[in-house]
Amino acid sequence: MNLVKTIILQVGVLFFFSNFLFAEFTIGLYGVKTSSDVVLAKEAGFNCVQTYISEPATINLLAEEAMKNDIKLVVYPTKIMTSKYKEKAKNYPIKAWYLFDEPDVWKISREKLISLNTNVKKIYPDIQTTFVLGQGFPSVPYYDIADILMVDWYPVPHLPLESFGENIALAKQGLIMMGEEEKELWAVVQLFDWKEYKQYRKDEDRIGRFPKKEEIKFMSYDAIFNGATGLFYFTCYSEGKPLSEAKPKDWIKTVEVIQEMSFVGEIIDNGKEIENPIEIKEPLKAKSFEYGGIKYTFVMNPTSKRQSLPSLFFQPQFDIMYEKSTNIKKIMRQAKNNLQPYSVLAFRYE
Repeated sequence: MNLVKTIILQVGVLFFFSNFLFAEFTIGLYGVKTSSDVVLAKEAGFNCVQTYISEPATINLLAEEAMKNDIKLVVYPTKIMTSKYKEKAKNYPIKAWYLFDEPDVWKISREKLISLNTNVKKIYPDIQTTFVLGQGFPSVPYYDIADILMVDWYPVPHLPLESFGENIALAKQGLIMMGEEEKELWAVVQLFDWKEYKQYRKDEDRIGRFPKKEEIKFMSYDAIFNGATGLFYFTCYSEGKPLSEAKPKDWIKTVEVIQEMSFVGEIIDNGKEIENPIEIKEPLKAKSFEYGGIKYTFVMNPTSKRQSLPSLFFQPQFDIMYEKSTNIKKIMRQAKNNLQPYSVLAFRYE
């Protein structure tokens, strides 16, 4: 526990905006199990947590800890609705009731999911509901069910990294198709090693690794560029151990990305999208915002090949954000010729 807290404090000094927490843009962590996990998630920069625990007494304890730490919860409602905590739960800091985990994977019908959502809304009409899809465009169009749609897609290392954003884009298209384009869309970013999960391979081998920091960062931005309005992360636990026992090297890279995305989310939610200051040619992508009198541009290379970045970005008025000072010269030298595969640069300028 102390080691993880020390890591959080060390990471905090690396980022200009690391002490800010913004509740509007959801930055959530999947799979918390204990009150200590809730505290660690808050310290890391998350403003929401999800748990798979459905036992009402445990949810009540997590809710009490969440209230103390000003952090929201995403939890299963089914057992709470028939428990002694039914009325008390109306005052829990619930961001959304979690209806079902991957109904498309488990072949749950629209009718069953609609019924579950209706039953929850009868008891908790003022609390949002959500569920997560295992892909962006499933065979059953669930898009108009619940208040918030979540999508998980975990490509590392089996699939092209850009397939993550592609599935978020497919989900966005599905929402538009169903007339739900204004609905919140939360992307669930991979934060685990596939080797720790059954893969249904004929050879019974397990292939996987924990994503690199650059991959976690890319997937986070890739989701936003493709329509995500919030981010969740699954799940930084190792072989069932509590969050306080997460591998330090995995946790520190997670905290670095989360603290960056916290401020990026604040810019997106409260800033104004503006025209890019420099022309960006495909396949590069860029988004620019003005917020608090300062302008920001995020440039992303969503391909597996190096791409040319306009040298104008290396004029004095453009500051590179979220990089250690020792790395900036190297980044500038490399990026004048190309932008690395699956990378993102954030610029701040007047």
